[in-house]
Amino acid sequence: MIRAISFSHTSSPEDEIQLLTAGQMKDKIGFVPQNDYLLPNLTVRETLHYAAELRLPSTIDRQTRTAIVNQTLEELGLTDAADTVIGGFGNIRKGISGGERRRVTIACILVALPSVIVLDEPTSGLDAFTASIPGAYIHIADLPQAYQLLLTLSELAKRSRTVILSLHQPRSDAFALFTRLLVLSKGSVVYSGLTSRCLPWFASHGLEPDVGVNPLDFLIDISSIEIGDDDKHEASQARLYRLVAAWKENGAAYTAEPMTGAEKVAVSKEGVATRPTSERTLNRPGYLSQVATLTARASKNNLRNHSQTIGYALQAIIIGVMLGLSYFRLGETPADIQSLKTLCFQHLPAYFYLTMVYSIYRYCHELVVFDRESADHLYKAAPWVVSEFVSSLPLNVIFSMLFTVIMYFMAGLRVDSLAQNLFTLIGNSILVQLGSVGFALLSASLVRPFESASLVANGLSIFLLLATGYVLIHIPVYVRWIRYISVYWYGFRIVTISQFRGRRFACEGVSGIAANQCVGDRVLTGLNISASDSLWRYFVPLLGIVVALNVLAAVILTFWKPGGVKHAGRPGSSGKEVIIDSDMDIARQRVNVTVNQVSLTWSRPRFFILQPTRKEILANISFTCPSGQITAIMGPSGAGKSSLLQLLAARSMNAGPFARFERNGNILFNGKTFSRADSNMVSFVQQDDDYHLPALTVRETLRYAAILRLPHTMSKRSKLGRAEEMIRMFGLNDCANTLVGGPLLKGISGGEKRRLSLAVEMLNDPAVLIVGASSDLLNIYELIRVDEVTSGLDAATAHNVMLRLKAISESGRTVMRGIIIGPFSLDTVTLHQPRSDIYHLLDNVIVLAKGGRTVYAGLRKQVESTFASQGYTIPAYFNPADFLLDVVSIDSRPLYEGQSRERVGKLVSYWKSEEEKRGHVEGGNTMDENGHPEPVIVQEDRLTPMWIAVPVLLERTLRNMWRQQSRLIVAHVVFWVRLQQAPLSAALFLLFFQRLSKGPSGGQDRIGYFQQLVGSMPFLGLFSSVAIFPAERDVFFHEYRSSAAYSTATFIIVTTLVETPFTFVANILFALFTNLVAGLTTSPRIFFEFAFSTFAMQSFGESVGIIFATFTPSMGLSTFLVSTVISVMMQFSGLTSLSVPKWLQAIAWSTAVKPGIRLLVINEASGLHLNCPPDTIASGECLVQDGSDLIDLFGWKDLDRTKLVLIIAGLCVGWRVLSWMLLMVQMRGW
Repeated sequence: MIRAISFSHTSSPEDEIQLLTAGQMKDKIGFVPQNDYLLPNLTVRETLHYAAELRLPSTIDRQTRTAIVNQTLEELGLTDAADTVIGGFGNIRKGISGGERRRVTIACILVALPSVIVLDEPTSGLDAFTASIPGAYIHIADLPQAYQLLLTLSELAKRSRTVILSLHQPRSDAFALFTRLLVLSKGSVVYSGLTSRCLPWFASHGLEPDVGVNPLDFLIDISSIEIGDDDKHEASQARLYRLVAAWKENGAAYTAEPMTGAEKVAVSKEGVATRPTSERTLNRPGYLSQVATLTARASKNNLRNHSQTIGYALQAIIIGVMLGLSYFRLGETPADIQSLKTLCFQHLPAYFYLTMVYSIYRYCHELVVFDRESADHLYKAAPWVVSEFVSSLPLNVIFSMLFTVIMYFMAGLRVDSLAQNLFTLIGNSILVQLGSVGFALLSASLVRPFESASLVANGLSIFLLLATGYVLIHIPVYVRWIRYISVYWYGFRIVTISQFRGRRFACEGVSGIAANQCVGDRVLTGLNISASDSLWRYFVPLLGIVVALNVLAAVILTFWKPGGVKHAGRPGSSGKEVIIDSDMDIARQRVNVTVNQVSLTWSRPRFFILQPTRKEILANISFTCPSGQITAIMGPSGAGKSSLLQLLAARSMNAGPFARFERNGNILFNGKTFSRADSNMVSFVQQDDDYHLPALTVRETLRYAAILRLPHTMSKRSKLGRAEEMIRMFGLNDCANTLVGGPLLKGISGGEKRRLSLAVEMLNDPAVLIVGASSDLLNIYELIRVDEVTSGLDAATAHNVMLRLKAISESGRTVMRGIIIGPFSLDTVTLHQPRSDIYHLLDNVIVLAKGGRTVYAGLRKQVESTFASQGYTIPAYFNPADFLLDVVSIDSRPLYEGQSRERVGKLVSYWKSEEEKRGHVEGGNTMDENGHPEPVIVQEDRLTPMWIAVPVLLERTLRNMWRQQSRLIVAHVVFWVRLQQAPLSAALFLLFFQRLSKGPSGGQDRIGYFQQLVGSMPFLGLFSSVAIFPAERDVFFHEYRSSAAYSTATFIIVTTLVETPFTFVANILFALFTNLVAGLTTSPRIFFEFAFSTFAMQSFGESVGIIFATFTPSMGLSTFLVSTVISVMMQFSGLTSLSVPKWLQAIAWSTAVKPGIRLLVINEASGLHLNCPPDTIASGECLVQDGSDLIDLFGWKDLDRTKLVLIIAGLCVGWRVLSWMLLMVQMRGW
């Protein structure tokens, strides 16, 4: 609804009304989306400063812009965080909180002072403490961030600004701020008109709010359909239909009122009315000003991206050193000369291809910001591309030079005319680097998801690399044109001419055909390169290609807008039957949870330039969660609620690099110290719902979860019956057969996904239920990346769900939950305040202040008296939850911070004295029927047996993959990824190689052919892993920590079983093209050995991808690391370089690449005979004459092919076993 709003009324005298086109009107609209799109390494002040420079008219001077920025910072309570970086980008740098990011997003729009402001959930994540509490202890100016924002918007509306916003259950004190209300339910209008006439309209239909009830809560309740009880469901549905019908029939007449001349506006496709003032033409900065501003912004963002800088440096050093070792101090023998030829080519993909992979990852993130800002018409694509090029130029130049210098001197390249040759190579490296980065930008411009963009780039890179003229000397005419657009073709020729022209090698004792390699000009002839070519003939076009790639990217960014989501439907009738009966019989137990003097501190010791740091998260917290009761943990942002819940669930927490958590105190379950081994008793609804597989329905998700979570002694029918029971309990009937959905597949709503997460955790009827921070069921309407027009439905659902939790707790379960006011994030999460009717369903309340300090811990019924004794009386008709959070929150604005800190300090001291009086934590063991402490019953088998888990996981994974391709999700057609990539790559190879020649160039062609084939296979495995493994990993990580746990061995077996058939079939097809069709030596044995070798190398790449993805949550970082490892291993394989030191050759035997290459070459050499006329032998064009010459060139003695096959098989299995072992280490926290 919000996104559909394009125009609005403006107030102006009727005689001044003129028409603006839709494009001009967009410049007057400021839209604040739900998500935050910000550069991570800029401070808050810098972000607003650059937003002001881009959004405000160029006629406004710097001093005025600065004043506007400072005023906006103050209005939104961002002064304290003004000089803190935004953070984010894979959680590498934390930065400001999620709520502060929300305010920064709003501030970026407000600095432009737009005529129309459209906001989608602007108060999400804002602290909610209010000014409605008596001024005796909270200053009258100590306004809540959410309320203060609404007041700011209200003031803007009074200054002839039109403000349109969507909210999910705002507080009652905000009701009077709204001039008009639009109440929606399931897309239908329930009311639309003046706020003052809203309640009378519903009163005329027999619906009036009770005294003291938030009018907005009332509106949401009557516009919602209740879940659970059939009678209430039907009654609420009938009421809603009646209200919708009444509005359709009489609503327009009810709100009809005469329009003044100032309100009459002409709205049409041609134009929109507005005032013909100087504001009409928004004179935003021109191209040069945009370039200057964007370049300054991007330069700061890149300069502060320390992980990126370190990554570039490590890449340059590691690849440079590895290439230097692989080609260490090349001599002047024929083998060394062949290695030098290979190095001239191999250094291009070894370094610059990896740079391209990381650049794609970076641009896929940064283009999200570009898409958002370009939608606001802040700047054109061309200035942005120029700014990116200029800002990243220092990194590209410095580290390209570093790589080149390391490789040049370690490999012992040409020393005569050293300066000329060295700087020729450096200049070439810089231009190839810039071309690779430009190609990365071009790929990311076509598709935004990293997986898809990297696949596009990989496919196109094959063309560009094959066109260089090294892998294949004589390129077919119909693809020969590709070399003129390949930076690698120009780069290879520049380096080769520089190293060989006019050079004569010693070659002591060498004679015959091998002596032809000792003359540099003849080497160039063999490569079909003219020794008389001037280098400028290649440098100038190379520079032109760099410019052309960036220009083409700018054109694509201007006219092509990728993105959007597919809407999920119902996949079919399968699974729609309802199984009612369930004979579930799980031993129930009553568990008291006691937290005794628990403290948690984050610390980081001194490390190089990092100073030692300590931060107290929890400060000696003590409380009891009695069995059969609901305990709520409340507190503002930074109170440690989420950390406490993680401890209660025995979840491991990541402290970050070089840091650790220090924990003291005890957590007892019925008097027994709680550990991770007991975690099967606990269900933890974690912060986000992204772990659900997107292409499964709600019913399928619950059924698979039931089979995995419930005891294997239960029948399958009973397990499915339990899943149906959860569907009914949590009101998921209407969406039971709808796909869950994901980022690119819009399925169920955010509120429904919340309830699905809770239903999954409740399947096994846990003894203790912990609802994590962002899973706040009091605020189940909180949505992430979902535009929810039926906001009232989810708010009302929250009350129904809490009633069910209440019933669950009364049956003997211990329910703990965190109620969050304001932002708190493990990821970026936004939440709202709880409703008062839900608050009264709680049994116990723990109130924490910032820093993890206890303000209250005990019965909810004693909260009022405890705070009243300190002089803080809850006003009549005021939400107690709001009151508690008002009192314990700190206003971060400098003027009021000291006063609020003093207030909170007194509250903490008071409760500390109360605890000292009590002397111990009440509660402890639950007593059985005989009055004895009831022991904690721990199930012996926490893990689902492999014989149950493997078939279920196989079916679930294949169904999810198949559904995604059937829904035509272009960016995630994962079902065919493994089956398609290898055959498509083979088809691309055949475009160039056709049937390999048996003429003079046949030897060089085969060497280049095998290098390209073998070099691509591990990367194909890596890209398959990138496209498929992350989603499977996230689901496994979640389920392993929950009652759906299955072993790491089970997960690896299922992953391997899903992968192997597709990969093997793909490699059979790959061998069909690259062995049979290409004209290589073949026989049934050679064919299958060829397919098996390439399969093992692809499997190796996928195993390495699994290993790195296990330890690094960011697949971009994983891809960067794995690409580097694979590239290094390729250099040691013995095919790219014939001069690898012995100890590096030994390391290379640890992968399937080296034995695989050797097997392929030996098989080809067994029947190879080339036709080499005498003149081609004399000129050096003919490298080898038969297979024995080829084997001699590599210097191999052991040609036992059976041994090589066994080694390949062992390594293939070994690397997958290693991935399993490292996964087990990660999951068990060893």
